[in-house]
Amino acid sequence: MNQYDLIIVGAGPAGSMAAKTAAELGLKTIFFERGRKPGEKNSSGCGLGPRLWREFDIMKELTPEKCPSMRAGTAARNYFINKEGEVAGYIMTRPTESVSYKPARDWITMNVYRSEFDPWLAQHAVDAGAELKSSTLIVDLLKENGHVKGVVDEKGNKHEAPVVIGADGVISMVAKQSGLRTKWELDQITVVPQYDFYAPPDKIDDIMGDETLAVWWSAQFPASYQVFFHDGFHQGLGNWLNKWDKNPLFYLNRVINLKYYKRLLKILEAKPRELQSHCLPWLKYPYNTHGNGVILVGDAGGFPCPLEAEGIYPAMLTGSIASKVAADAISSGDVSKKALSKFDDAWKKTSIGEDFEAGEELYEIWKALPFSPEETMTWFVPLFMEIMGGIYDWSEPHPKRVRQIASKIKSYMPVALPFIMKYVFPLVAKIFENDLDKMMDGAKLAPMLPRLIEMIPKKRKRRK
Repeated sequence: MNQYDLIIVGAGPAGSMAAKTAAELGLKTIFFERGRKPGEKNSSGCGLGPRLWREFDIMKELTPEKCPSMRAGTAARNYFINKEGEVAGYIMTRPTESVSYKPARDWITMNVYRSEFDPWLAQHAVDAGAELKSSTLIVDLLKENGHVKGVVDEKGNKHEAPVVIGADGVISMVAKQSGLRTKWELDQITVVPQYDFYAPPDKIDDIMGDETLAVWWSAQFPASYQVFFHDGFHQGLGNWLNKWDKNPLFYLNRVINLKYYKRLLKILEAKPRELQSHCLPWLKYPYNTHGNGVILVGDAGGFPCPLEAEGIYPAMLTGSIASKVAADAISSGDVSKKALSKFDDAWKKTSIGEDFEAGEELYEIWKALPFSPEETMTWFVPLFMEIMGGIYDWSEPHPKRVRQIASKIKSYMPVALPFIMKYVFPLVAKIFENDLDKMMDGAKLAPMLPRLIEMIPKKRKRRK
């Protein structure tokens, strides 16, 4: 029997950060990876957000020499595709003046392939003193009187520890065997297919410039993301399992067969390298994250962001928090569910907790907008483009164009207003719930109304 202070199942970002933290705290730690090396079984690249650099000093050591796929970008493009499959318009965005964290003004995401990033992060854990055991599949848990006491690998070898951290991804064996979760509900998990393309680095830099990612908003398919790396890019899309009415590849192929997209592939000299697919939990709020002798982190615990399901930051942060809580529990001799509930107390106080405070509202508006193409995007795309782009039309006098735009926007109100009332107002109310009394101060608003009414012309007067 192999004895440890802490066992971690999984060597992705959550598991590696948990292992690194635990080893630095003096715990005898082992973390298991089913692949020959961390990242080998992962099918995706990822965008690393600036919060990681603020939270973890080791991120400052990440360089293109260590992750050759690494590419930073300051710009994000949003394409809007109408129900006829035409690009109705696009908007480029960059960090705004309200961004408070300085590095986030220089770049939006740092994009890397997980096959490079995961081994780099795992090596930090090994250097800190954790033991990495790869090519090892953990198939069961050791339990005694309802307490998790260790793990069993596929060869029958047993490894004991007071606490086990499940960092084994969306289909978590630790979650299932511990009884914390038997399966995800259909509206809690997404399936995400994506194409990985090669493109010459000079073409990407010359044509895309500082663009790091793009979102394709469409009335023909669920929102599709495009992420650029040093020598290629991903094009993928996802949706909850209860939202698919056709094979997901049907919709992904709609993206890459757009006339505009084919032109982009041509000028980038892009060639498909791989078809990939993965599952991703996407919840309103994490639940059942810990039990007697066990904690779930990262995807295993359902921690991807409730708005866009970004998972690396919450994985690394919950992994680190879990090890700190485990170390305190082991030191006190109490690793019960009650003692490990400090894990929930801790992550709720972080920016992850702040995101999930509005988790239900963020989840609902995102699910109802870009991931409901036929129900919502058929009117949202033309409405949005009327607002953003209609004024640039020179076919009529500008005052007439403004009236035409206003008339067209008005025609969408029967569907837009119910959407705003159902999804937008609850989100705004939740975000500003502590400030609503100041924002809606009747004493300040009342004197303004007569003045506004006076400004409305009684009838049109021609200027002399």
